[in-house]
Amino acid sequence: MTSDQRSVVDQVLTHLCHKGLYGDVVEWCEMRNDCVYVVTCPECRTSFTLLDEEYEALIERIEQAGLACGVRPVSA
Repeated sequence: MTSDQRSVVDQVLTHLCHKGLYGDVVEWCEMRNDCVYVVTCPECRTSFTLLDEEYEALIERIEQAGLACGVRPVSA
């Protein structure tokens, strides 16, 4: 994980876990399968845009730490 990816992951987790919340996740994909994920705080509507790699790093970190906040994986 690069420092930029870590920064976005840290921002999302800091914002949501400080409040003990799960963010709403929307996956946006183009026809050529380039996707981004938008994580939105349900309380204040602050949103974070993550690339595939950043979203995967976020999910991995939440699962490894066993956090009860952040986001739930998007169903395939």
